[in-house]
Amino acid sequence: MGAMKNDWMAKANNFDFIRLALAVLVIYSHSFPLGLGSEQSEPFHAFTRGQMTGGAVAVDLFFVMSGFLISASAERSSSVFSYLKKRVARIYPAFLVSAVLTAVIVLPSISATIVGTSWWMRFGDFVLQTLRLREFDYTGAFLSNPYPGAINGSVWSIQFEFWCYIGVAFLMTLGLLRRRAWLLGIFVLAVAVSVAFQVEGWVFGGKMLGVVLSSPQLWARLLPLYLAGVVFYLYRDRIRMSGWLALASVVLLVVAARVPYGCAALFPFAGTYLVFYLAFASWLPLHAAGRFGDFSYGTYLYAFPIMQLLMRSIGHPVAPVLLFAYATPLTLIAAVASWYGVERRFLRRGRRKESLEAVIEKHTSRMDSVQTLAVSGARPVAAATSGTGSIDS
Repeated sequence: MGAMKNDWMAKANNFDFIRLALAVLVIYSHSFPLGLGSEQSEPFHAFTRGQMTGGAVAVDLFFVMSGFLISASAERSSSVFSYLKKRVARIYPAFLVSAVLTAVIVLPSISATIVGTSWWMRFGDFVLQTLRLREFDYTGAFLSNPYPGAINGSVWSIQFEFWCYIGVAFLMTLGLLRRRAWLLGIFVLAVAVSVAFQVEGWVFGGKMLGVVLSSPQLWARLLPLYLAGVVFYLYRDRIRMSGWLALASVVLLVVAARVPYGCAALFPFAGTYLVFYLAFASWLPLHAAGRFGDFSYGTYLYAFPIMQLLMRSIGHPVAPVLLFAYATPLTLIAAVASWYGVERRFLRRGRRKESLEAVIEKHTSRMDSVQTLAVSGARPVAAATSGTGSIDS
């Protein structure tokens, strides 16, 4: 069993590459509605019979990987406050700068305005929505574009991400990150609820709930994916790394794409296994992709407004592949600037990017200590070898 733990906790992982590749996939997927005004011809939309787009696949996998990595971050944090401090530092600074640039540069350049009858109401809305990790309210944006009215349609998912961070903090406080059987049950139930939402077509407005937590329909989609990552992390000592299981996951995903509601039912299982298999596959040596920085967040933040600005300058619909080719290098330049100019500055010195290294080192040290005790005949401390496979910080 120890060998399996090491498989899923290898220092040389491909998370940085996969996250950046998924962020670029979002650019490609958005090239269809932003370039043509419709996503009907988007390849993932067509292949899955309208169940998912490439952008949806990317966002879903972001949530899966975040569940895994944030669980690791929670385990190595000395307290809930320390954990939340790291999460705020990772999300808010770049988002704030992006919002300010939108308000100060993008809005005036396209003759759009923030909604409000006075400057203090407009400023108040800007501050409130930015603190909520949402776009502030505006009107008159890109009205002549194929996809009018939106400046940054990608940032909707960021508030959900941060609420998931708060959810993990809640699990830490209650000690439930050590109750993996409970979380497994909650995960399976969440998948069932997600499928029921789609089959029954449930739509809930929920005025107060919507103001605080946003759309129940989106939570039905995203929560099981985040829980999939959390559960995978907690059960990493029980799950085999297998090429055959990865191939079976691919087959299941193809079947799910062709069967009504198949993606909602199978993606949290097969998609989760496949992305972590690729993240830790030793035959896929892409771990050096992040040596210069983690550019995925900046790519996600700036792609949509850059594409809208390009379409405004072009003045007519364009082939998605051309918009993708124009937008990708410009977006990556903005992402690099965001990393070095903003994001990197708010990470702790000596830990300039999120990684599993601290957890791995502590895990390795613990296993060595347990083995030494076993050889000497001493009895190991129970907390050091908990059945959950967790790592105490």
